[in-house]
Amino acid sequence: MAASSTLWTGRLRYTPLLNILIFIFAVACFGPAASYANAAIKTPMDEDAFRYKRPRPSNVIIIAYTLFMPFLTILQSLVDLALHFCFSLHPIYALVISVIYFTGWLSQWTIWMDCEITTIGFYNGGELENCFMINLEHAENSTVPSKSSKGVVDARVGLGFIVLALYIAYGVMAALAVARKRKAAKGR
Repeated sequence: MAASSTLWTGRLRYTPLLNILIFIFAVACFGPAASYANAAIKTPMDEDAFRYKRPRPSNVIIIAYTLFMPFLTILQSLVDLALHFCFSLHPIYALVISVIYFTGWLSQWTIWMDCEITTIGFYNGGELENCFMINLEHAENSTVPSKSSKGVVDARVGLGFIVLALYIAYGVMAALAVARKRKAAKGR
């Protein structure tokens, strides 16, 4: 693998590998997310008066909820790889991108966990007010839409967590490259 500058040498030469892993896991997360979006769009509203408080979310909202971060991550990782191999991936850019995408994935993963995995409020008689999926028809004691499966939800959340962890590693690599750049600037 070609290093984009002297800043990406030593152990930092594995930065493109991290981008490739981010791309692979984002694509892998996109599959279950697309399956979930398709199932959520096809699932009818739950007519139970206890849960039925809001109108059905639009298909655009459902698609954005499930596919936004995986899609952006796929694009971003391809851009970063192109920049790296064209010798113009700047460490500060990589650090900023890693922080932004880490924050995005942390937000997305937290929402997925809260709305679809750890439904404590739902099981204790409470309602998940901010989760539109609660208005969709689902099996008893579950927030998974009836046209989807728990495995699809678990795969999407698990793969999202892996991408989140990879962005931590990417941020560390970028921070090390920034430190190397500053040290080189002081040495002049």
